[in-house]
Formats: sequence, structure tokens, C-alpha cells
Amino acid sequence: MIRKTARRAAAIGAGLMALTSAASAQAPQASQAPQNALKIDPLFGDHMVLQRGKPVSLRGDAPAGTTITVRFGTASVTAKADSGGQWRATLPPVTDGASGTLEVSASDGSRLALKDVVAGDVFLCSGQSNMDLSVGDTSYPKRTAEEGEGKPVRLFKVKRTASPRAERFVTPEQAWALAGPETLPGFSAACWHMARTMAAANTGAPIGLVQSSWGGTSIEDWMAPAVLGQRPDYAADIKRLNAFASDPKAATAELIAATDAWAKTADTAAANWHTPAFDDRQWPQMPLPGTWERSGIAALRAFDGLMWYRHSVELTAEQAGKPAILRLGRIDERDQVWVNGHVVGATLLGSEPRAYTLPAGLLRSGRNHIVIRVLDERGAGGLIGKAGELHLELSGAPSVDLSGPWRYQTGSERRNWKTPPPFVPWAAPRGVSMLWNGMIAPLDGFALKGIAWYQGETNTAEAATYAELLDGWAASWRSFFHDPALPVIIAQLPGYGPRSAVPGDNDWARLREAQRLTVAKDPHMGLAVLIDLGVSYDIHPAHKDEVGARLGTEMLRVAYGRPLLRAPSPVKAEAAPDAIRVRFTDTGGSLIAYGSHEAATFELCDTAGKCRFVPAQVEGDTVRLPADASARQVRYAWQGSPPVNLYGKSGLPVVPFSLPMPPGL
Repeated sequence: MIRKTARRAAAIGAGLMALTSAASAQAPQASQAPQNALKIDPLFGDHMVLQRGKPVSLRGDAPAGTTITVRFGTASVTAKADSGGQWRATLPPVTDGASGTLEVSASDGSRLALKDVVAGDVFLCSGQSNMDLSVGDTSYPKRTAEEGEGKPVRLFKVKRTASPRAERFVTPEQAWALAGPETLPGFSAACWHMARTMAAANTGAPIGLVQSSWGGTSIEDWMAPAVLGQRPDYAADIKRLNAFASDPKAATAELIAATDAWAKTADTAAANWHTPAFDDRQWPQMPLPGTWERSGIAALRAFDGLMWYRHSVELTAEQAGKPAILRLGRIDERDQVWVNGHVVGATLLGSEPRAYTLPAGLLRSGRNHIVIRVLDERGAGGLIGKAGELHLELSGAPSVDLSGPWRYQTGSERRNWKTPPPFVPWAAPRGVSMLWNGMIAPLDGFALKGIAWYQGETNTAEAATYAELLDGWAASWRSFFHDPALPVIIAQLPGYGPRSAVPGDNDWARLREAQRLTVAKDPHMGLAVLIDLGVSYDIHPAHKDEVGARLGTEMLRVAYGRPLLRAPSPVKAEAAPDAIRVRFTDTGGSLIAYGSHEAATFELCDTAGKCRFVPAQVEGDTVRLPADASARQVRYAWQGSPPVNLYGKSGLPVVPFSLPMPPGL
């Protein structure tokens, strides 16, 4: 996926009021008519945790007109199923310490009993792969899972669900269950270790964890369409998504046509490459199926853009006269296909196997020409199915194998595109609002104590606009969960990527700064600084225990008001004739440079943006840098995977930063 290279600044708050009722406004009718039986949203079940001190809305289905009664503890509320058979009942703020059976009964005599329900504190853990990484895939999985036995922690995991419209009910991957050896291996490791840290601090209540995460996702896919659509740079995407929700076939056809029109403009040299008459004998060959990055062709190892494949197949008159389907397997990412000069199909999503039915009379006796144009915007590109999937299927006759050498030629390269191709907003997990609709909107009315958010890796190329998106994301989720002061803890991106011996700009560093600045202006946010916990060659480090511990420490500080130190952060930089001094807060009394008398990776940058590494001496809660009249910026740990040795007495690393210096010093 390639996002727009420059996102125009736009107010996002205008959509917040609309968001409060977004789930009900956008929710479709149940996919099937309600059964003549009482039903409750799968979010509610045995062993669940209800947020203490806040009202909780329950919902379900029942015969139209049925009166529903919900009882828990001393509370009892009633509701009536509407004409569509849907009901919703809101319990008053749940009493601290309440536990037992939650009963739902209907006036027709039907009844549901949810057992072992407790009041406690509920936390939503969301984001992409490093939040999604399960206990079973991390360091010491067996020991970690066994440690959950007996802890006052309960788990619920939302199934990966992408939808163009807000879903009414949650689809669970794991229903509410007690933490333990049977349930923890498939649950978020970072989320679990956060809860373990909080439980050890005796928060005074059971802890409920709701995991709703998906690897490789962008922040835009987790934002409500009512909010994201307020931004001019996303309005067209949301309009297309809504069109897809109403008529998937028509919206897909429109976007395929728009993609083709864009490709013709971006690839003018290829105007006749799809025609049978084109002479491709000078084109090199590549074995298919397979990605071009792994073809062994050096020039294609990092190629992103448009790629053309051509192949000819000889058919007998009998073969040519049979109904046929051209099967190509999956293609990363988009494709358009011609047979004998005629378009036979196009697909927008890399997850879909290609199967194009050929119209009668298109194939002919003798040579037939197949041409594939692939559009790949990131990562591996090409035909990614298995060898047996690449063939011409003939009705009542053996298939014709198409695997083997194909002619190929590169079209326009991504880095040379003047404009990106039309965006596919329903291409989860890198679309817009699809995961909000499928995995967050169904939580409507479920009260929370706090949110832990670990996301950003996918958005590093858009670091310049991420702070604005993150701020809007947080405000919109708080609005949705009816708590403008809902604690939100951000996991700052850890170190990742090669180290550099010279200063330079870095997308990961810029996104970390966006995270830092967003948290710094919000008293109900916390930042778990992870810069020292990354692995330069592994974007998914397996040691999530300390990640969770830092998330938990910040949650204790923000959500419970515990007097805990944060990671040290800069207050200001001051210049004097003898030195530049950067003062820090939350040091615990003094900074510590481990393994050296100097702190590593400090930089000074001049007005032209030229930066240089400088020695940095620790002086209590201050770092002293050499005097430099031209310096206008101080940067620290401004790399993908910087070597860091500067900590506070709390044991937490200093947060990476870029700090301006006043002019004229």
C-alpha cells in the first residue's frame, strides 16, 4: 500500500459528536432474522469482567415486542425488543466487588444465565503485530502461561474481523476465560504482562483484558469513518468504502476502472504491451509462479511498481472450443489480465486467488497470448500461488499447465510515480475503518478502565501526519467509550533497523517523536518507552515481559494515580557561552550513563538541518553538550535502532527526542 505522500492538515474533532452514535447509525440489521429465542452479544458471557463504577450496556436479540429484564447483584433493568427483534439494556454503574450470576430473562419465559461474572477493571489492548504477538510465540511461553494460574485476570479475544460497515456483535476468537496454561498461549503477550504487573501492584479488583489487534495494520484502519471522513485527505476513501458497503460489485468495478486509468497514465511506454501483435522476443524470462524479488534477478530485489508478464500457449481446435477458466493463484497485489488482447479480469486484493472465466470464442486454435499487469506497492510482488494453481482449466479435458518461464518487463517504478494509484479502502488490514467496523464498533457500550495501544510500524512512512492521526484516534475512542479522560497508554516504537555511524533522518525516529509529543500534551495519556527493548534485525522481538511491565507501570501511574516515575524526558535546552545544557524531568534525582562517562547518540543540528554527533556529559538531571552558536536543534537516539545508555534511577531509558533551541543563542 502507498498512502498519500502529503496529508493535508485538517480538523478531526468535528467527527467526534457523530462518533458517539456511530455504531447505532452505521450498524446493519442482523445478517439473519432474529431467531425466536433470547440471544445476547457474545461479548457477554460466563467469567466476564464488568467495569466497576461505570454503566454497562448489554444487547441482543429476542422476538419483537418482548420485554427483557437484566439482573446483576442488586441492579435490575428492563428493555423491550424493537420491531427488528433487537434489544439493549443499560445497567447502572456496577458496584465495586459485585460478583455472581448475571441473568437475562424475557417475557416469553426464556432465560439466560451468565455465571461467575465479576466487577473489576477492564482494559482494551489493541494495535498491530507487537500487540498481537501471543504468549505462545514469545520467550519462555510455557513458564509464562503457567504463571497465569490463580492470577485475578480474565481474558477475551476478538477475532480478526474486517467489515465495510459497523458490526453489531463481536466475533470472539476466545470467549471470556480465566488466565492460565490453557488460555494464555494464544493471547497477547504484551497485554498479559501489563496485567500481571498491575495485579502484582494490588489494584484491588479483578482485571479483565480484551484483546482486539491485527498485525500489519495502519492507524487509519482503526479509526471510525465518521471521524476519518472529516479529513479532506480521507473523505474520498470513506466515500468509496461506504459505496463498497452498499454495493461491493459496483464499487469494485469502479475502482478497477480507476486503477486501469491511472496505470495507463503512469506507464505510457507500455501502451501496446497487452496486444497479441507486440513483439516480446527481447524481453527476459522469469519462472512463474513466484515473486520477482526471489527470482534471483538482482535488478528486481527491491523493485516496487508495475510489472508485465507475457506468455503464449498452443491449443488445438478442440481445446480452444471448450469452456475455460484461467487460474493464476494469488497475485501480490493488484492485477489486470488480457487474453488475445481482450481484458478477461482484474482483482484489487492480493488475498484472492485469481480465476477468470474466458468468454466463448476468445481462445483459438494455435497460439494464444496471455498478458498480466501486476501493480505492487510494497513488499514482495508477483504471482505468489503454488505451481499447480497456474493453469488453464478446460471443461471436460486436462488442464494446460502454465507454470514455467514467462517473458517479463518492468513498467514504471513506484519511486517515479507522480501520484499514487487509487487507494483500496477495504483492503484490510491496511485500508480505512475496516477494523474499527469489525473489531471496535461491536464493543459499543462496554465500559473500560483504560486502553493500551501498540501500533505505528505500518505508519512510519507517514510520520509527519501521525501525531495528528494519533491525537484524533485517541479522542475518538474516548468519545466512543463515553469517557473523555479515559487513560490511554502508548507503546513507543522500540529500536529497529540498522545502526548508522553518521546522523540522518529516520522514519522510525520521526514516528517516535510524534508519539512523544502527542502524549506530552495529554494528562490522561502515558508513554511506555521501549527504545532499548528492540532488536535491530527483528521487528517482532520475543521478549514481551518487559514491554508489558512498562505498559503496566504507566497504566498504574495514569489510571490509578500511583506515584511512579515515568521515563526521563527533556524539559528544555539552554545555551550558554561554555555549553549547551539539556534539562530532564523524572530522573529520580540523577541520570545515569551506563558503560561510559558519556551519553551516546546526542546530536546538534544547525539551521540548514545538518547534524553531527557530539559528546554528552551527565550532570545530575542535566546533560551538557559542547557550545555551538549555530545549533538550533538537539536530537537524542535519532535512528532506527540507536545504541542507548542513558537512563533514570527508575531503570527506564530516556525517551528519544528532537528538541528545538531558541534562535539567537
